[in-house]
Amino acid sequence: MNDDRISDRIAFGSCNEQDLQNNLWPIIESRQPTAFVWGGDAIYADTLLAPDWSSFPPKAQHRCATPSLLRKLYQTQRNVPAYRSLLRQNLTVFGTFDDHDYGCNNADRTYPYRYESGMAYVDFLGLVSSSPMYQRAQAGHGVYGVKLFDFARPKGEREVSDVEAGLDPDLNSFGQKGMRIPAMHSYSNRTVAVFVLDVRTNKTPWKKGSAAYQPDLEGDFLGERQWQWFEAAIARSTASVNVVVNGLQVHANRYPDGNIAEAWGKYPKAQQRLFDAILQDGVESPVLVSGDVHMTQLMRKDCYNPETGNQRSLIEMTTSGMTHSWGTVSSQPLVDPTRKPSWRDWFESYAATRMVHILHTVCPWTDLMVSESQTSSGEDSSPESGGGEGSKQGLQYSLAKNFGELEFDWDARMVSIRSIGEDPASPPLLMARTSMDRLSGRDGLMPGGTLTDSDFAVAHEAIVPGTAEWVCVNHRGAENYVTHMFGHVVSAMILLAVVPFPLLLPALLACYLVRCRRKAKTVPSTKLLM
Repeated sequence: MNDDRISDRIAFGSCNEQDLQNNLWPIIESRQPTAFVWGGDAIYADTLLAPDWSSFPPKAQHRCATPSLLRKLYQTQRNVPAYRSLLRQNLTVFGTFDDHDYGCNNADRTYPYRYESGMAYVDFLGLVSSSPMYQRAQAGHGVYGVKLFDFARPKGEREVSDVEAGLDPDLNSFGQKGMRIPAMHSYSNRTVAVFVLDVRTNKTPWKKGSAAYQPDLEGDFLGERQWQWFEAAIARSTASVNVVVNGLQVHANRYPDGNIAEAWGKYPKAQQRLFDAILQDGVESPVLVSGDVHMTQLMRKDCYNPETGNQRSLIEMTTSGMTHSWGTVSSQPLVDPTRKPSWRDWFESYAATRMVHILHTVCPWTDLMVSESQTSSGEDSSPESGGGEGSKQGLQYSLAKNFGELEFDWDARMVSIRSIGEDPASPPLLMARTSMDRLSGRDGLMPGGTLTDSDFAVAHEAIVPGTAEWVCVNHRGAENYVTHMFGHVVSAMILLAVVPFPLLLPALLACYLVRCRRKAKTVPSTKLLM
């Protein structure tokens, strides 16, 4: 995928093991983005221990990170040569953390080093102490913020200062806190606002036992202070595109227990509040970006406002797995880049790849986008649904290592959404392209949806009364209880079939060899005729 143009792009990435080779950094650098935004797990600070076999299935165990270890590993990442080369380019590095760079797997507000973790992260980003995001971390509120980019300005000067942008409600530079001064704003209509949310510092702990399999209506990810900040900040935005980044998937709801598969859908009131904030009047072209799951997916919900009758589509790009993913062997260690993967590495990769492909086939994941058919010339007939630029057709997911990219065509008012892999000469892994007017709800819903008015009505009845302005449903149909549980049962059966296989393989091989030897002994000997 060679492209020598200087384009209006922002890159995104997550799930980066600091001790492993990341082959994506040179590709990101070559595409000359205006900014690189971390979507979580910039480092892996917690340690995976031996599983706990006191229950079945065995539980994974992790040793959480200390503040000194967090800072040490952030410095390790900053010293990676290819990452240092990217930092030397004239671009903004921004982002938020998820669990592994927060300090502990699936961590929440009970993590004892939540304050130290936030400070280590803003120092890793290199934020100045006067910035609102730094000051919030210093006050213990979490790691969240917003950056505005004006693509009408020369490259290297596109980041708009916090004061000029006027989006951050916590700024003290306006006389009265939170009041914007219109005369200070001189940016163009070619602007992109990137909001990063912290889903760890104030997160409610996942429930345990049977309660974990029920939606938690009181569960929250952001905390009230961050909610009020975000709702006010995005309401102020006059940007042509508004990107909302966090570590966890918003549209997906793959498994009911958040201790196993984290997602916004486990806390439905929080998810609904996020939809209402993003889809409020005046928020132009919203796009969600998430990480966490070690694969890339393009997802979509179609949303309906019962009060106004307005409808609009909301796209989410998950980009996850820069050094390791479900469909690949993990990258080589930086200290030994010539090391060859072991047979166990290859088996685990093969088993994981097959399992996740099967899950995408049998599970009713109707949030996933599906590309439309192609013309006889091979050109995309509807890249809005994915499959553009020679990328993957059908269900819009890939298990390869990847980073994400948004590209903005201001003359055509189009947004290209890409997931890009390790081969710079190949097409993108996934690609969709749609108009800013479509994302803003002025051109109706995107093609490929199957929802009817009754689908929205049923979904509206299921929402807690008085908590929703918008009703958002998977664009290919809501997942009913039976189909959802069928997917979970199939997932469990696959796991039970795949996980024990490496343990049984030596025994099966030994039995095969013994059987062969016994057969050889029972074959009657023949005498040679002289």
